[in-house]
Amino acid sequence: MTPPNLQSRGIFPPELVDSIIDHNHSDPPTLMACALVSNNWVPSSRYHLFSTVAISHTNAREFIELLSSPLCTISTAVQGMDVQFVPGSQRWFAEFTRRMNSLNKITIQSLGILGSGNTVIREEVQTAIPALAPQTKIFNVGPSVIFGTFSQFAKLLCTFDTLESLSCGCTFQNKDRAHGLRFKSPLRQVHLVTPAIKAVSEFLLAQGVLPTVSSLSLSHLVSDDYPTLTTFLAIPNDNLQSLAIKMNTSFSGTTLDSFTEAVKLTQLKALLNLSIETDPKLSPEQVSRLLEQITSDNLKSVEITMALEQGAGRVDVLLSGKFPLLTKVKIVGSAWGDARQFLPRCNAKNILQE
Repeated sequence: MTPPNLQSRGIFPPELVDSIIDHNHSDPPTLMACALVSNNWVPSSRYHLFSTVAISHTNAREFIELLSSPLCTISTAVQGMDVQFVPGSQRWFAEFTRRMNSLNKITIQSLGILGSGNTVIREEVQTAIPALAPQTKIFNVGPSVIFGTFSQFAKLLCTFDTLESLSCGCTFQNKDRAHGLRFKSPLRQVHLVTPAIKAVSEFLLAQGVLPTVSSLSLSHLVSDDYPTLTTFLAIPNDNLQSLAIKMNTSFSGTTLDSFTEAVKLTQLKALLNLSIETDPKLSPEQVSRLLEQITSDNLKSVEITMALEQGAGRVDVLLSGKFPLLTKVKIVGSAWGDARQFLPRCNAKNILQE
């Protein structure tokens, strides 16, 4: 019998290889092992291993030296960069961006600005960041980051021309108004966390950008955030497809009734996915009031925190003909015993995924 061709053993369809590697996208040890299997496995493995690199004052010089080497083979895999700053000198970043641009080996599509403790972003960093902005589509500013004024942040934000996704949870020492600025990016996704919600949402609303986004997430709402949210939700909207809100009454200093009064969903004509997470849980009556306002007949998914133990009958609006495309209902924070009373209703609608 002819022995098997060992050269051909282990050759898999590219689609299968990519599927295996993609499944392990967040497991660096497995990805490193995959990269050693075959040359054909290297590009996909490196895509996940090096797609986002973490840079700080401790490794910036070494990273530039690596990119400068003729033996460097990871430059094509790098798509994003998370830059960690600490209180104190940040002058290294200006030199880092200058050398990055002179090498012209990688294109940054995702940029994260992170802080250690409460880190004030100094002027030299604010001046250097625009050098990385031309191709950046995703911009993330972490919760430990501080800007002296909001206008400084707004000016920086306006240097991004291709931004599609913004995530911001930073603090502004002075929440001044930003005047004379024009935001031009085709923003589609916005995720804001208090204390950044009020200032950033007001700016994006004034620029006419907020009503054009397709996905909006607001975490840890406080009472000061409500006026802007109410104004935004009152505008007829054919663009917003996904809305997610997290709110804790102890943190926000307001009540669930005030929250449900502020969140009016009538104008969201294109809404597909709705997620509302509160602590404490909403009552069935409060959930019913929220859902009955929805005019979109495209709603496919609802995730909501609700006290099912108070009775599920009031939320039968979920299972009525009002939402003909609804395929997923997730009730957060309810015990199995309470959820059982809701399952027969879901069964009738064939909604039993969660």
